[in-house]
Amino acid sequence: MVLDKPLGLLSHRACLDKGVIKLNNPETHRKLITNILSDSTLHKHQIDAAQKTFSAFDGDHIRAVVTTAEMQAGKSGIALALCCFQRLSLADTDICDRKQLKDTLYLVTMPDTALRDQAEDDLKLAKNVVVSNFVNFEKALENDFKGNPPKLIIIDECHYGSNITGIRYSRIFDYLEKENDSCKVVFISATPFGALYGAETEYEEAIEISSAAEKEHDEELLEEFREAADKALKDSILRRDFGTRLVFHKTSDEYYGVRKMLKNGRLINLDDECRNFLVESNQRSKFMEQFKRYEGMGWSLIRVPAGTAMDAKQFLISQGIDVHNIFILGNSLSGVPEDQLSTIDRFKKDFEDAQLFGDKLVAITVAGCRAGINFGAMMKNNLISTWDSTVASVAAVVQANVGRACGYHGNYTSLHFTNGNAAEAYGATLDYLERTCSDHAASDFDGLKEFFEDICQEYHVNGLDVGITIKYKRRRPIGDVETYSTDGYIAVPGKLLEPDLDFTEYTSDKTLLSAISILREEFTKNGAPSVKGNRALRGKKKNWIKAQWVNGDSYDNPEKAGIDGPQKERTIMLTNKMDNGEYVEFNRVVAPGSGELTEDKLVTATVFSVYNISRRKVIKTIMTEHDVWDMCDHFGIPRDDTMFVLYKRGEYNTERSLAKKAHNELPEDTGTLSDESQFSAV
Repeated sequence: MVLDKPLGLLSHRACLDKGVIKLNNPETHRKLITNILSDSTLHKHQIDAAQKTFSAFDGDHIRAVVTTAEMQAGKSGIALALCCFQRLSLADTDICDRKQLKDTLYLVTMPDTALRDQAEDDLKLAKNVVVSNFVNFEKALENDFKGNPPKLIIIDECHYGSNITGIRYSRIFDYLEKENDSCKVVFISATPFGALYGAETEYEEAIEISSAAEKEHDEELLEEFREAADKALKDSILRRDFGTRLVFHKTSDEYYGVRKMLKNGRLINLDDECRNFLVESNQRSKFMEQFKRYEGMGWSLIRVPAGTAMDAKQFLISQGIDVHNIFILGNSLSGVPEDQLSTIDRFKKDFEDAQLFGDKLVAITVAGCRAGINFGAMMKNNLISTWDSTVASVAAVVQANVGRACGYHGNYTSLHFTNGNAAEAYGATLDYLERTCSDHAASDFDGLKEFFEDICQEYHVNGLDVGITIKYKRRRPIGDVETYSTDGYIAVPGKLLEPDLDFTEYTSDKTLLSAISILREEFTKNGAPSVKGNRALRGKKKNWIKAQWVNGDSYDNPEKAGIDGPQKERTIMLTNKMDNGEYVEFNRVVAPGSGELTEDKLVTATVFSVYNISRRKVIKTIMTEHDVWDMCDHFGIPRDDTMFVLYKRGEYNTERSLAKKAHNELPEDTGTLSDESQFSAV
């Protein structure tokens, strides 16, 4: 029989009338589902991602999978395909049981009804899914799954669960453990980092404080933080007995995202000096020039701090932009009269009207206000530029304006002014995830966490998206307060191609000689030294050394400088102080991070080498041989392509250690210690 419509687009009754299908048999139901999967609205890469996600549940004791996909890469399509795979997994008798039709619960973490409505529209082809949010979680279970609890729960935008004011997952996991122990759960997000590690970090913080309280014999404080640690474990989506796996969704070549923006030079960095849109800067001039010279209909998106939207509007008017073409998106914004506000839906309609007249529009949003659900391909293709004045975690930056501009469209000319370090850190993370878990589900979350920490150090960001809230009662956690002097330093050439070189001409200290040997082995353990973007000294035999691997970026780039300047300047400054007999804290030399403590380090090495490369998209990623020679000449050692400056830990400084401990003491009043993972240029 020839059909005038594809089977997937025919109604169930129409199919019966044409004799195509028979009533209520397994083949009928499976055919309808497979036709949804073959419908043109779903892309192959979305189906592949859903298939990999669903297949990850095949392992023993695996009940949770985290699926991460880039901004606007089609996560709703992945969710739709997941619903289909869940229904296809039913036994023949179950798939024909009307009472078992609803078997999937899709939860939106944000209470925004517009997001829920969009999800319902995106998933309308899947008749087995119920869309709800965390607020109505229990109500949905009671009303829509009577006598037949869900077999799959999908949680969208799971990164929101990591924020200190966000939603936690303990209610979901309590339900899965106590009431529905056969149900699976999928977490979906473009930036799931905080959800992965936020609660884990809280757990570690609580355990650390508990240990301190135990030493102080403070039973009240100890009990409080034991409870905090228990709650943190319940909140973590890495709950150990769920066997969590991670799957990365690899997009097709047509996808345009943050990595392509960086590669094509379409992302302009905003640092602390020029981030404020109301302050004159070269970046703002470039933004306005791009807008003014753009020909035809188009629009720009500007995100400013709360309370400054009207000031931004007045500046745009002063630049000759028609007041009727400037829109402030939001509800009840501080300092903005109600008649000056526009909803996203109304702005979309105004955009459609503007196309008729070739107008150029500007949309202003504020920090804390969602930039938009999905502007769609037409708006993305006509996007002129974006500006993001906010400073937050990697997730917050890329989920905002830059993320709205990603997706499947042909606009490669728009400019995006935002936090460059955040975007580059995100791009490097995507590269890593694509290499490690785009073909198979990953389970090495400890290794992944180490990589995330390396990324934060490499790009000078405080976190990917980790929100920490720890309530304390009397004192904050003791940090790196055990203070030591620096006993001295030596500078030696690496001579990596000379395996039997005797370094006793530079030092007779066995600790330093052992450190030199370990550093040389790190370069040559796979044979000849090769260029690498990340090195780490791991294991008990090596973790007494702190190594700082200097590349072309960190060598002399002021933008990559720490408190003591770039590594070249910092090394010369520290060694000059010691040469002049000045006291130098070993803590300052170590510059501990990611949970490190100075007391655990005996040697710190600054490694200048042509074999270190920066992952950042900068002009100079590798030190030149002449750079290394300059450092060799400064210290009066033979020229080489690699050299080490090694500092040895000296005596314990009781006075300074006690002073730091006293400084960390807090008043008796109850308070909150929060780390919102705000970006800062270190």
